[in-house]
Amino acid sequence: MSQKVKTPKGVIITLAAGFGLGAITMAGIGSGIAVPKAFAQAPQVSVQPISGVKTENIATLRDLDESFANLAEFVAPSVVDIRATSNRATGPNGARMPVRQGEGSGFIIRSNGYIMTNDHVVGDANQVKVVLKDGREYDGKVIRAEDSSGDLAIVKIEAKDLPSLAFSDSSQLRPGQLCMAVGAPFGLENSVTFGHISALGRVNNIPDASVTQQGRRYADMIQTDASINMGNSGGPLLNIDGQVIGVNTAIYSPSGVSAGIGFAIPSNQAKFIGNMLIEKGKIVRSVIGVYPENLKEYEKKDMSLTGGARIVGFPPETQSASPAKKAGIKEGDIVTKIGTTPINSELDLRNAMLIYAPGTKVPVEVVRAGKRLTLDVALEEYKAPAKPQAQNLQEMPGMDKDEFLKRFPKGFDGREEDVFKEFRKQMEQGGGEGQEPRAGRAQLGVSIGNVTDEIRKSQSIPSGVEGAFISSVQPDSSAANAGLSAGDVITQLGNKKITSADELITEMERVKPGDTKPLKIGRYTKGVSQSLEKSVTFK
Repeated sequence: MSQKVKTPKGVIITLAAGFGLGAITMAGIGSGIAVPKAFAQAPQVSVQPISGVKTENIATLRDLDESFANLAEFVAPSVVDIRATSNRATGPNGARMPVRQGEGSGFIIRSNGYIMTNDHVVGDANQVKVVLKDGREYDGKVIRAEDSSGDLAIVKIEAKDLPSLAFSDSSQLRPGQLCMAVGAPFGLENSVTFGHISALGRVNNIPDASVTQQGRRYADMIQTDASINMGNSGGPLLNIDGQVIGVNTAIYSPSGVSAGIGFAIPSNQAKFIGNMLIEKGKIVRSVIGVYPENLKEYEKKDMSLTGGARIVGFPPETQSASPAKKAGIKEGDIVTKIGTTPINSELDLRNAMLIYAPGTKVPVEVVRAGKRLTLDVALEEYKAPAKPQAQNLQEMPGMDKDEFLKRFPKGFDGREEDVFKEFRKQMEQGGGEGQEPRAGRAQLGVSIGNVTDEIRKSQSIPSGVEGAFISSVQPDSSAANAGLSAGDVITQLGNKKITSADELITEMERVKPGDTKPLKIGRYTKGVSQSLEKSVTFK
C-alpha cells in the first residue's frame, strides 16, 4: 500500500517588511513526524533582531527548515540505489568483452517491489542490484519497452511491505514551485537537493548510441534548478507534499556536472508507462509515421485551438509508406484528435500510439488551412530500428584479420599486421570503450558515426553538413577535456577535412599521443548553428 502524505492545511505565506524573501509558515509533513511545539510558536528565548528582522520571522524560518527536513526524512526510505552491470558477450573468436558497471537511482512505486528508474540506467544490464536505504540488497529483474526511446523502465525485486511514493498530477505544475531531488549522484546514496521548477514542456534530443544513432527524444520535460548529477538518473523529483512530479533524467552541462539546468520526465508520463510495463510486461507501440511538434501559444490563440501537434515531416524510412501519408495527412496539418483521444501536444500523439493497437484503423482529426478534416489511418506495428554500426572496439569483439581490414581498409601505412595484433590484444584484455584501433597511437575518446538523414532531422543539422557525428564522449578523455559533446559534428582535424566517420578514423592513425591539433566542429540546436574550433591534446 502506498504511503499517503497529508497536505498541510492553512499554509500561510507572509511577507515581512525588510526581509526580501519573506517568511513561510508550514505545518509538518504528515509522515508521523510532528513539528515540535516550540517551533509552532514564537520561541521564548532571547534573540537579537538582525537588520530589522523580527524574532517571529526567525520562528517561521525554523518551521520551514523543520518541514523540509521532515520531507526528506519521509521520502528517503522509498528511494533506492541501483547498480547495473553489463557483461558483454564473448566474441565468436573467443575474445572477452569488457564488463561495464554503472550506478543510478530509482524509487519504489508499489509496496510489493516495483521500482521505477530510467531505461538508460538498466536497459542493457545483465545484472541489476537494488540497495534500499536500510542497507538490504536485492537482485532486480528489468521490465522495459522494446521502444526504449521513452527512457523509463521498471525493476522488480522480491520484497513486500515496502514504503512507496505516490505520483502527483504533473499537468498542474507551475514554474517557480519548490521541488526536491533525491538520488545517488556520483554514488552518494540518498543525497537531497532543493530547487524550483524552472520551466515546463522542454523538448530534448539526447544522443545515445545504445538505442539508435539518433538517440532518445524527450517530448515534454520538466526543467529544474535542483542540483542533479550523474547517478541521479532514475531518482524522483518531488513536490513539498512528498509526491513524485518527475523522474530525474538528464542535465545540460558544459562541464559534465550540474550547471543548474536539469530535466525530469513528468510524473503523468512516468505513471502511464510504468503501469503499462507492470500490467502487461511490455509495451506494444503502433506507428502513424510522422514527425510532430508542439504549437506555440500564439499559434493556438490565432487558430482558436486549445492544443494540437503539427506535422513537420515523415520519417525517411516511411517517406512513401507512412500510414499517415497514405491516409492523406500532409505536412503542416495539425492533429487534434486520434480516435477518441484529444491531442494537445506531440507527447499526446506519441502516447496515442500506445493506446491503439497495430492494425487498427482510427479516425484522425486534423486542422488544415483553418478547416477540420477527419481521415482514417491504418496504424502499423512498431519495429525497433537497427542499432547503428558503431565505430569503436566494443562492437567488434571477435573480428578476424580479413574482417578487420574490410572495416578499416586504409590508413595503416603498411602496419596492418601490427595494428591488428594490438587490436586483438586490447580485446582479450577488455580494451577501453570508444577507442579507435591503434598501435601506440592517440585516442580521442568518442563514439562516432556518419550524419544520417535521421540524425540530421533529430539534431537540426543543416543540409550539406558532413562529418563524423559524436554519439558519446568518454569522461576525462581528450575530447571531454577539449569541451566536445555528444551531438557535435567533427568537420576537420588539423588540415584534413572530415566528411565521414571512416575519414576521422583514418586521420586519427596519423596522430601521436601528446600531439596538440586544432579540431573543427559544428554544434547545432534548433534554430542555432555554431562553427567552433577546439584545440585538442591527444592522450
